[in-house]
Amino acid sequence: MSWTLSRSLGIIAGSMTWRVQLAGDPSALRELAKVMQTPEATIHEEGSAFVLESTHFTSCTESGEVQAQAAKLAEWLSGTAALALGTRTPITAGAIEGPPAPNGGRSIYVTATVAVHVRGTAWATVTRNRPDGTVETIHPADAVRAWLSLAQRRPQVADVLRQWGTGARDWYTLYQLREKIEAAAGGDGQIAARGWASRAKLRRFDHTANSQAILGDAARHGVQRTTPPANPMTLGEAQQLIERLIRGWVEELRASGS
Repeated sequence: MSWTLSRSLGIIAGSMTWRVQLAGDPSALRELAKVMQTPEATIHEEGSAFVLESTHFTSCTESGEVQAQAAKLAEWLSGTAALALGTRTPITAGAIEGPPAPNGGRSIYVTATVAVHVRGTAWATVTRNRPDGTVETIHPADAVRAWLSLAQRRPQVADVLRQWGTGARDWYTLYQLREKIEAAAGGDGQIAARGWASRAKLRRFDHTANSQAILGDAARHGVQRTTPPANPMTLGEAQQLIERLIRGWVEELRASGS
């Protein structure tokens, strides 16, 4: 099943600021809407649509400026959703609703046609009783708020989340992400010391990723210069490893308040 945003222009009644329609996995966007109610990023579900509002749009005077800000936020939301929910469909920014016009309506600026594919995935929300008798509700996407805040403060985090959010999980992309986490952490020794992955597993990943004999055209190198790995890592194992590295890194930053 898919839904397509058609190209059109018009005036509709609206709220008091720029608003941007988001496209992506509706199930994931629905989960994000449950937790993203911050000034930096508020997501509303309105009928079959998901709408983003943000203080990043406040100073914008043209739809092009809003589009640039919304595209950046969508990249970060894609990465955080991929990390928290395991989604592979990128979130993208679509139609832009302008500020209110004198007649009470607002202009709609459409920059592209966006197709949305429904996965139908559902994530469980957990409730538990606190000692004081109140009830705590835990959403699968709760960590997204903190990770998005990190992305806004730290360019390295923004870059990693952007790349993870594209949905690409090939060896070349995974190796780039592995190098970024290694550099941010201060080397493989620090990765191992933090318990994100053992040195042996990191070496096995590197050996496989570089092996033309094992991966063919998917390898980072076009020529086999060393002995192929005796126990090559599968692509699924590699994907899980890189996800673990990213999660370990951003969670450490979140816990430290960096």
